[in-house]
Amino acid sequence: MYRSCYAKTCALLLWPLVVVLLLVYLVLAYVLSVLLTLLYIPRLFAVQKLYWCCPFIPQIWEAQTWFKRQCMRVGFESTYTINVLRRILTLPIRPHLPDFYIVGFPKAGTTSLANQLKQHPALSGVDGLPWHESLSKESHFFNGVLGRSHASSALLYRSFFPTILCRWWSENIRGVEKWMCFDACPVTACLPYTARRMKAITPDAKLIFMLVNMGVALTWSMVDPMTIHDPRFQENEEEAQLWKDLKDLQPSDPLPHNMPELFYTHLHSLLMCGQYADRIHPFLQEFPRANMMFIDFNEFTKNTQGVVKEVCSFVGADPALYKHKELPPGMKTEYQGRRMHPSVKQHLTTYFKQSNNMLYSMLHRNFHWTDVEQ
Repeated sequence: MYRSCYAKTCALLLWPLVVVLLLVYLVLAYVLSVLLTLLYIPRLFAVQKLYWCCPFIPQIWEAQTWFKRQCMRVGFESTYTINVLRRILTLPIRPHLPDFYIVGFPKAGTTSLANQLKQHPALSGVDGLPWHESLSKESHFFNGVLGRSHASSALLYRSFFPTILCRWWSENIRGVEKWMCFDACPVTACLPYTARRMKAITPDAKLIFMLVNMGVALTWSMVDPMTIHDPRFQENEEEAQLWKDLKDLQPSDPLPHNMPELFYTHLHSLLMCGQYADRIHPFLQEFPRANMMFIDFNEFTKNTQGVVKEVCSFVGADPALYKHKELPPGMKTEYQGRRMHPSVKQHLTTYFKQSNNMLYSMLHRNFHWTDVEQ
């Protein structure tokens, strides 16, 4: 009894010292990250991998004047490099991997759900950047942001998540029962190789799928009418080979060098993402069905607070601690009044019909995506 009380007393006395030492460690890591970034080579190395993985990033400053564009680019690249180096240098105090994932799908509300979950005191996302929503909610780890050959390392994946100080603060100061972290990337579910890699790294993780009728999600695109043998819906040889390679990819294999360019810049990839039954099937092979939650975007927008509380319960966070807050729409883009041509919308309804019916059968749930929605 005496020894137990003595041990607890020592722990209480030592914790403040440990916290101070950890804070000093974090500050020194940040200073060293800044100094290394000034050498330029680390920055070049980091951003080359980032731009390969996320070729859409330069669009952030594309519309600016030359001077402003250069300032934004240098500022972004420097901040990003500092953040990467800081996380790598503090890996010893980053032991966490995601307790759950928001794994997809594009234009289905993943950003909005992630932002709402961060309102819960027991939940934290990635240790990201405020420059762009895609870098503040998702790691891009499985997409190869740390390199084509480093998209399967649990050690490197840990660098994206908060330190032990974050957990200590949440559980000991804020008083939550159990702190958890998550990753939220809308394209994770689109890529056929990710399920096996996620299973290998986080076998007990829970998965949240945000689903939307893809014919509605794409209403801002394809404004031209359908034509006979419309090339927009024709798969070329390079695209077909990419998806075959992705399906055959083993957990330790490097990612195909042309994957990001084809994935983000070709309409075919977005159409493949909308084949929900095929995309979800690999996850059902790797994870138990009880570890998966499927959310219809329409339900989420109609009852955001209720759905978020259901998600909290699903992942093991107390729903009573979630404080709902009206937030601006996530990843909202200005499409300048562009609207999909009705003939294309009708074609997409037919295009996705078989896959949607397979999804309904697979999940034993009907989302009623049969009509052409306006």
